[in-house]
Amino acid sequence: MITGFVIFLASLISIGFVRHRYGARRVIAGVRHGGRVPHEAEFELYANGFSHCSRKTMLALAEHGIAFTYRHVDLIETGRYGTLDQDYLRINPNGLIPALVHSGVPIIDSDEIVNYVTTQLGSQSESANGLEIPERHQFWLEKCRLDSLDPMEAIGTHIGACIPGLTLPLFAVMMQSVSFSALLRGLALHNDGKRVMFFVMARLLGPERVVTVKPIRTLIERSRSAVAVHLRELERHLAENEGPYLTGSEFGIGDSALSVVYLRLEEAGWLDLVCPHSEFPLVRKHYDALRTRRSWEVLVDAYPARVAEAAGRLGELATNKNTQMADLYRL
Repeated sequence: MITGFVIFLASLISIGFVRHRYGARRVIAGVRHGGRVPHEAEFELYANGFSHCSRKTMLALAEHGIAFTYRHVDLIETGRYGTLDQDYLRINPNGLIPALVHSGVPIIDSDEIVNYVTTQLGSQSESANGLEIPERHQFWLEKCRLDSLDPMEAIGTHIGACIPGLTLPLFAVMMQSVSFSALLRGLALHNDGKRVMFFVMARLLGPERVVTVKPIRTLIERSRSAVAVHLRELERHLAENEGPYLTGSEFGIGDSALSVVYLRLEEAGWLDLVCPHSEFPLVRKHYDALRTRRSWEVLVDAYPARVAEAAGRLGELATNKNTQMADLYRL
């Protein structure tokens, strides 16, 4: 027993040393003036086409007409922890995406990047006036926030906080093609141990069994109930003008933030369940209008094939009456 405890303690110390020496570490989000990095283009966006936060920044740049070089960074969901590579940690020591490098200066955290684009770079774009921040847009921009360090703490007040819980079934499907060695690297080096442990559980149990684990099931159910409340509030707001956008015919940054919420609900199989056309006609019209904008093309171009395959597999599980996943999606 003593020997086992010593081995366990030694393992914890070793993991702690490796994480401190080679892993992600928390730094303040924003512009890292003292952290200049090599660059080839004026604007380089380190991102992943599946990442909710990456999508927000991609749309903000596209709507401002700012040309950028897209640097794909793998997430564990798309195969490996590219965010923990030493080259990337020099850009963002937090080990999170996205990161925008502007003339060699990194800006980290999606909300900080969007703020930087809208306040510091607006003069570079002919479409800047379309991303001014009136009160209604500011309201939904805040509602769509997703805290990178504790993303699910505000489910009742922020629609963005509902997204991680509702993505868990899709995450679980995606983990089936991820190697255990990649997951163990995350355990050793990633800051968010709870997130990595879910991925390990999903890999071990499989998508149908992991969603029956009580804390996970409860989180999904809470997220589903809360997102319905937020969508009803959005439907009321959209009814206050002639649309199709939040403040009428003029597109704004609040619309951009909601774009990625809709997309995640759709690919995770929830959109038609929590937002049916019959109950939310204006919300669905809003989403349709957003998908016709030219900026949407940046999301299409960066969309990983691996995600499309996993979404298709999740759809099969959710519609098969004899699966635990189908029971979850019938709630």
